[in-house]
Amino acid sequence: MRDHLRRSLLVIALAVLGIGVSVAIDRIHDRLALDHSYTSFCNVNSSVNCDVVLGSRYALLFGVPVSRWAILFYAASIALAGAVMRTSSATARTALSNLLVVQQIWGVLFSAYLAYIAVAVLQTVCLMCGALYLIGIGLFVAAWWLRSGVRVVGRRQRQNTARVDRLVLLGAAVAIALLVVIGGWEALGGSYQRASNAADIARLRPEFYQWFLKQPVLTLPADGANSFGDTQARVTVVEFSDFECAHCLKFHEAVERVMRGSGDDVRVVFRHFPLDASCNPKVPSRVHQQACLAADAAECAAEQGKFWEYHNVLFDNQQELGREFLIAYAERLGLDGQRFATCLGSNETRARVERDARLGAELGIDSTPTVFINGRMIKGALDPDQLADALVLARDPTLR
Repeated sequence: MRDHLRRSLLVIALAVLGIGVSVAIDRIHDRLALDHSYTSFCNVNSSVNCDVVLGSRYALLFGVPVSRWAILFYAASIALAGAVMRTSSATARTALSNLLVVQQIWGVLFSAYLAYIAVAVLQTVCLMCGALYLIGIGLFVAAWWLRSGVRVVGRRQRQNTARVDRLVLLGAAVAIALLVVIGGWEALGGSYQRASNAADIARLRPEFYQWFLKQPVLTLPADGANSFGDTQARVTVVEFSDFECAHCLKFHEAVERVMRGSGDDVRVVFRHFPLDASCNPKVPSRVHQQACLAADAAECAAEQGKFWEYHNVLFDNQQELGREFLIAYAERLGLDGQRFATCLGSNETRARVERDARLGAELGIDSTPTVFINGRMIKGALDPDQLADALVLARDPTLR
C-alpha cells in the first residue's frame, strides 16, 4: 500500500471514531432537552458532568446542536481523506491535503473554545467532549502527516512550498477569525430570540412550549419561610433543592441571571430536599453526605436573617460543606458564630429540614432540583433561557 493511502486511512479511522462519539453526545443532548430530570452515565459529580455542558445554551450553535455540526465536520474529513486516496494527480493530492490541514486547525481551535466554555464558564468537565478534543488533536496530527506524505518534491514544488505554507497559515487565520465571531455571537446570546408572550414561544420554540404544558400541575402550601418577592406576585417559583447537587447549582445560577430582569412579579420559595437518608426518608442512601448538614446550616443562617446570602455561599462552595467550613462561612457573613454553631446541632433545626423533605416526598419528588412554577412541576434544572420562557408562559392566564 502506498504511503499516502495508509495515512489517509488513519484520518478516516479517527473521523469515524469522532462520528461515533458525536452521535452518543447528540443522544444525550436530546434526552436532556426532552427530560430535564435525565441523568447520563457521564454525570459523575459537580466537577465532572457532561449533563451541565450538554444541557447548556453553549451546546447549540446557531440553534443546531454542536454534536450535529461535529458529525458534519467529521464527515467532511472523511470525504477529503477519501478524495486524497482516490485522485491520481499529485498536485490535487497536495491541494486536498492542505485543505484537510486547514479544516483540522479549525477543529482544534473550536475544541479549545468549547473546553474554555466548559471549564471557565460552566466550571465543569465533560468527559465525552474531552474524547472529541483528543480525537481532534489526533486528526490534526494525522492530517499534517498525510500532507507531508503527499507533497511533490520536484524543483517547481520546492519553489512553491513557501507560497502554499502561507496559504495554509491564511486559512488558519480565517478559521480563528470565524471562531471569534461565532464565539462572541453565541456567548452574547445573539442567536437566541427572546420571547415576550406565550405565542412567541409557541412559534419560536414549539418543543419547549408543548413540553412545558404537559407537566403536571399540583397544589402546594402557600407558606414558605425562605422566600423573596411579593407574596401577591403573578408567578411563584418553589424550588426543592440540595446544596450538594450539581444540577441545583445550575438552576441557582439560572435564577440569579433571570431574576435580575424579571421585575417584582416573581416570588421564589426555597425548600430543602437533601439527597441524604440521614434527614430525608425518601432517599434510600447517603448520595450527598454533606447535604443535610448544609441544609441545617442554611436554616441557622435564616434564624439570623441571612438565609439567601448564606444560600449563595453554599452553592459557590459545593466542594467544601464540612462543619468547619459551614461555621467559617457564617462568620464571614457577620453572623454570631457561637449561636450559629449551637443551632447547627439542634433537633429543632433538623426538624425544619425534615419537614420540607417530607412535603417533597408527598408531592412525589425523587430528584433535585424539582421546581414548581405556579404549581407546574418541572424535574431537573432549566437553563436561564428556558427559565425565562417558563416565566413568560406562567404569566399567561390562559395557560394555567
